[in-house]
Amino acid sequence: MNDLRFALRQLFKKPAFTAIAVITLALGIGANTAIFSVVNAVLLRPLPYPHSEQLVLLRERLLGPAGFESGSVSYMNYLDWRAAQKSFTDLALARAERVSLSALDGKSAPEAIRAARVTANYLSILQVPPLIGRDFSQSDDVPGAAKVALISERVWRTRFGASPAIVGQLLNVDGVPREIIGVLSQRVRFPRSCDVFLPVADLRADHDFLARGNHEAFSAIGRLKPSATLQQARAELDTIAADLARRYPDSNTGRQVSVKLLLEYSVGEYRYLLGVLLGAVACVFLIACANVANLQLARGLARRKELAVRAALGASRWDLARQMLVESGVVALLGGVCAVLIAIWSLDTIRTLVPPNVPRFQETNIDGLVLGITTAISVFAGFLVGAWPALRVSNTASVASELHEESARGTSGAQRQRARGVLVIAQVALAVVLLAAAGLTLKSFWRSQQVPLGFDPRGVLTMTVALPPARYDSPEKIVRFYDQLLEKVRRLPGVSAAAICNNAPFDHEEWDSSFHITGTPPDRPGQEPVSEMAIVSPDYF
Repeated sequence: MNDLRFALRQLFKKPAFTAIAVITLALGIGANTAIFSVVNAVLLRPLPYPHSEQLVLLRERLLGPAGFESGSVSYMNYLDWRAAQKSFTDLALARAERVSLSALDGKSAPEAIRAARVTANYLSILQVPPLIGRDFSQSDDVPGAAKVALISERVWRTRFGASPAIVGQLLNVDGVPREIIGVLSQRVRFPRSCDVFLPVADLRADHDFLARGNHEAFSAIGRLKPSATLQQARAELDTIAADLARRYPDSNTGRQVSVKLLLEYSVGEYRYLLGVLLGAVACVFLIACANVANLQLARGLARRKELAVRAALGASRWDLARQMLVESGVVALLGGVCAVLIAIWSLDTIRTLVPPNVPRFQETNIDGLVLGITTAISVFAGFLVGAWPALRVSNTASVASELHEESARGTSGAQRQRARGVLVIAQVALAVVLLAAAGLTLKSFWRSQQVPLGFDPRGVLTMTVALPPARYDSPEKIVRFYDQLLEKVRRLPGVSAAAICNNAPFDHEEWDSSFHITGTPPDRPGQEPVSEMAIVSPDYF
């Protein structure tokens, strides 16, 4: 306690030094806290489901030169997978789609939202019961069943005022009145950001949906049995896929199953980027520590007479070094407190800049683990900042050196120059690494901006339109609507052209199709070339 009180007095005597040191460390530690918060939310924190490490996503993959690694799942293939597998407690289907949500009275404007189309066993696999009401039952998921829906907690609160009597009320989804049977927790975030959950039953009435070669943008999700491993599940599904290829060569030749943990599928593509960011902020942290260590060394050398007197009064070298370490620790902990405030402000900015459909970034916050890591970084910073200056300065604190002032000044001056030189070299080396990484990043960004898009994006605006199937139940009605829409849009001031398409650039929708070039020999099953497909109006180009 005496060391702590003395350290506080020393720091208050030099407010300028204390402020500069605390702010410098706060910036270095704060950057690490902010980025680690993102890494924790995206990569380290388990998915918000019980035993989420058992959740697996299944997709179809096609072998061969025209193949792909992650394609949508055919409904008929899903049924066969589900019946034959023994590694999972069960398998479910899910996909996201756009729907129009409106009130029955027609007084409020329709709202285009994302909906999830799922099989009845979907929530039982996630093991997340509804907050209010009930889950889908098997009787809800057959053709001709009553029209029902589950809604998200957001819709429940914004549209229904969190009414406890929500169950049994009706809601228009794509112009079809549906009975609300339950409210889902905000924890249910797969598929991404969906506000309404509908059964697959409506689609099963369509004969095309039941065609084995028809892929309707679905993914399969399963929960591994406690006794099963991911490798065993992959081997089992490879065997099932090979059997289906023998039984249905026209549609399943070359098709296998991609099996990934749900967490890896959701955020695996961001792992490298976040690793690079962690490396960058680690360099910033080390540069900040080197700066403060240099300041601490200069301040310690300026106090060598005081330290020499204390040594003459009986203080050991360890006593003097410990005192400087305590001072560095206090500065680092103050910097850690300020770093948390900086990180909180930074996270608000990060959440604002990141698109809402990027998974898990919006879950970023300061939790107990982040605070623990920040505390550990602060303690480590205190050691880095204080260790070398403490050793160097305590070594010069001798009565003999101060009694022989001229000699001591020359010796301590040389020591000061050597110590500062090492710190400056470390700072320059870290700064060069950081600047080189920043330069390469900027160069990559500049090159990506120069890649031809194939079109001029200036002045191009897009919008998403979701037509209620109940109202637009024939191709003629759909064509008539879009013709009228385009005609009205073209009349708007400032509009030079307007067109429609089903797959806009960078839309990330799954519209792939195999094709055959007329006049060429037919391809073998499973070897057909596959291309992304877009259906467009005449003025699209």
